[in-house]
Amino acid sequence: MPSSRPTSKRRLVRPSTVVGGLLLLLVGLALLAVPFLKAPGHAQGARTDLEAARSSLAAGDVASAEASVQSARRHADEVQGAMQGIGGDIWSLVPVLGEPVADVRHLGNALDHLTSAAEVAVGTWPAVNGRRATLFGNGSVDIPTLDRLVRAVDAVSTHLDTAQLELSEVGDSSVGVGTRLADARDEATRVVNPLAAAARRARPLTDVLPELFGAQGERTYLLALLNPSEQRFSGGAPLTVVPMDVSDGRLAMGVARDTSDPDLFRVGRWDKVEGNPFHDGKLRLSTSTYAPDWSVSGEELLRGWERRTDSEVDGLVAVDVVALADMLRITGPVEAPGYGTLDAVTFTEKLVGDYDTFPDNEARKELNRAIVPLFAERLLQPGDGVAKIESLRASARGRHFALWMRHPDLQAAVADVGLSGELSDTPHDYVAVFNQNTNRSKADYWQQRDVTSDVRLAEDGSARVRLTVSVHNDSPPYVQPFPDPRAGTYVTKWNGMTIGVFLPEGAEVTRAVAGGTPQGTRVFDYYGRPYKLLRLTLPPGATREAVLEYDVPAAAVAPGDGTVTYRLDATPQGLVRPQALSVTVHWPEGYDVDELPEGWTRTGRGVASYSDPGLVTQPGFSVTGSVAAAAAP
Repeated sequence: MPSSRPTSKRRLVRPSTVVGGLLLLLVGLALLAVPFLKAPGHAQGARTDLEAARSSLAAGDVASAEASVQSARRHADEVQGAMQGIGGDIWSLVPVLGEPVADVRHLGNALDHLTSAAEVAVGTWPAVNGRRATLFGNGSVDIPTLDRLVRAVDAVSTHLDTAQLELSEVGDSSVGVGTRLADARDEATRVVNPLAAAARRARPLTDVLPELFGAQGERTYLLALLNPSEQRFSGGAPLTVVPMDVSDGRLAMGVARDTSDPDLFRVGRWDKVEGNPFHDGKLRLSTSTYAPDWSVSGEELLRGWERRTDSEVDGLVAVDVVALADMLRITGPVEAPGYGTLDAVTFTEKLVGDYDTFPDNEARKELNRAIVPLFAERLLQPGDGVAKIESLRASARGRHFALWMRHPDLQAAVADVGLSGELSDTPHDYVAVFNQNTNRSKADYWQQRDVTSDVRLAEDGSARVRLTVSVHNDSPPYVQPFPDPRAGTYVTKWNGMTIGVFLPEGAEVTRAVAGGTPQGTRVFDYYGRPYKLLRLTLPPGATREAVLEYDVPAAAVAPGDGTVTYRLDATPQGLVRPQALSVTVHWPEGYDVDELPEGWTRTGRGVASYSDPGLVTQPGFSVTGSVAAAAAP
């Protein structure tokens, strides 16, 4: 009996129809992909334009920079038009093949934000650094221009952060393009990351700059001129000071006073900064800055000033003659009483390195009082805003310039951009050697210091260190008609000093020698960081050495996976002749080093060395040795 179930008829699809449909689809996708073919060329064009804009700005050619950024924008828009249109939408849905399209879109987005950041920067540049710049002028800061700068930094930082996020979305490899997109991502990341980090560091400071310059009410700062020929652990001795009032960007300088004036020179007491081991009993203003951190020494100086003058202040600006000389490199020479024209080359020598030419002590003080307002005057004169800011940053890295602000938000912003003059807080190996003048001479001008650290690592990350401090007194012949008194005068060529070695956390000294004489192994505490004091006296032309041997519990990171990563921070002192630093690190037996940071060299199996003939920054290093590197052919 036949079944009652209806019989379904199969619809037969011809192979030619399937192939035809697939061909039509591929043709459609191919047509949609035509704009993609031009995207790489436009991306490369935008990159070339942005590099040209940066070079033009560095050369001061704003017009060329603007033209290059405009060209970069056209290229970036072509890339975005190609990748973000309907063609990109459809291609991104294709299985497997859509992955590289998404990656290219992220690269295009990153390029778009990088170009936007450049547009903001170039648009703001003329107001900050051009011939018609309005940021600085006539001893004041233009608050509307400053507000514009704040908004520009915020915008640039946001665009760079977004570019970083877009780059992080690009995968490691994609079908059809291999690792080319990942390589492009990595190359772009190497450019964007430091720019984004710098913008993030600058953002907190620019946000508070209007307040710093009195946009929200009058502020008073104490400007201290430091003399690097007579050192403290913080830097040069504060021998001349002047109060400055700032209101709505306008600066009014007070009367410059020498700290040896009778009213300022008297010893006295004020409430010490809590925990400061260098405030013991009565102090003078000129001896208030023994602590190496300006957050401590700066506050001590302000408290002493207020005690002597009954004048409240909001912060301290500390600048030495080396920083002033660098400012003259940008702003041009200055006329000095009795000396005529002084430029960036002659300024430091004539002001603090040629005391034999002063007719008397009062003439020297008069020159100091005439020079101390120079910093603010030159900083706030029109033009060269970016160059002057870069000069201050470089001076701060070499500890020739520092700010201490009593308002917590202001000081936090100052610290974020490295202008606070603080020791490193690293828990690993650390080299920080300072000296304080003990014979009231100006002989630190001729000091030549070499610091050598020999580090022997253990597998657990601990280390045994031998630190050698060699100091040479390169003073010229004594020329006065009376015998060299060796102390208490600026004409002596003898150099008496206490060397302070600020050690790694937890370091234990096992041996100490100064000038050939054994010292004790006791150390003191500075806010959790141990330090050792060593005393030397150097006759003219003499060289003396101090040697410390100590154990460091965590000089390196040793996770137990066959690697030992040595980490070192170094802090310079603001000397006229920068200190030389050499470091040699020995890994445990069976280890070797592979990739090395800039400035480091492989000097043997499992041995790496670093050398800087003039330490003028505060570098940090991370160097890894491993068993695997030792086993490699």
